[in-house]
Amino acid sequence: MECPPGKWAWPELVGKDGNVAAAIIEKENKNVYAIVTKGPIIDASFSCYRVRVIVDENGKVIVIPNIG
Repeated sequence: MECPPGKWAWPELVGKDGNVAAAIIEKENKNVYAIVTKGPIIDASFSCYRVRVIVDENGKVIVIPNIG
């Protein structure tokens, strides 16, 4: 599968507010949409157009957001 160009990962967003992180991701890569969710992730499907922003109980990003 060939994905569109653009940034793939956002390690700098770990520890940030999940909603703020999602907005930054969508601004930096117009080809993706960001989903804020609490882990763990059950659905292991891959999408070039999705970034899961996994947050803790305080809404802070706990895993490096990346395309998938």
